[in-house]
Amino acid sequence: MQNSKTKTILIGDDDFQYVNWLRATLEKEGYSVVWAQNASEVMSKISTKPTAVIVDFMRGQPIGLELCRELRNLPEFKHLPIIMLTRKRADSDEAAGLEVGADDYIHKSVSNRVLSARLRNVLKRNGNLETDSAEENAIEIKLGDLVVNRQTHTVLLKGKEIFLPRKEFELLWLLVANKGKVFSREILLRRIWGESVYVTDRTVDVHICKIRQRLGEFGQENLETIKGVGYRIKA
Repeated sequence: MQNSKTKTILIGDDDFQYVNWLRATLEKEGYSVVWAQNASEVMSKISTKPTAVIVDFMRGQPIGLELCRELRNLPEFKHLPIIMLTRKRADSDEAAGLEVGADDYIHKSVSNRVLSARLRNVLKRNGNLETDSAEENAIEIKLGDLVVNRQTHTVLLKGKEIFLPRKEFELLWLLVANKGKVFSREILLRRIWGESVYVTDRTVDVHICKIRQRLGEFGQENLETIKGVGYRIKA
């Protein structure tokens, strides 16, 4: 998997309404989604080499179990992350899903934030999460007239120091270190505030607005809002 934009999740589920919600959730996180309505479609679309498969039992039948077992019997998919996402709550169903090789078993009542976190954990365990960009690990980044130094926690614009509070600085650093890459609000919340702190999407908007104001013309021209997606610093 190269980066968040190129991760493909293959969904095997015949619940059209739920799949629409799941697709929207995953696409906000930067994943590409391929949908299959039954087990045979999953097998025909597995050639897309997805990063992970999310599968339901499908209409109360053990199709998901059979599919998981079939995938695990194929050497090329032995380590493919598989998540069973279903409305079945019985311990026996969960045990059956895990026994045939599912990496996680999640009930469909789960929130989008918890689902995203569980998916990331599965990908991390399987070595499928992207690493930080090389620039994220740098000490100083220069972008035109802007110089951001992580060690001294300073921002210089045309040689003049601009003060940014901690969270604004961390947001700016992440965006500058990944210039050209779009980050959704959900990803920015997770990367800057973490999983355990509850803040709303509006928090990101407010911080981005303040960064733009502090950076003046540079901020207005380079800190872009991608409508319906998120934010980026122009490459």
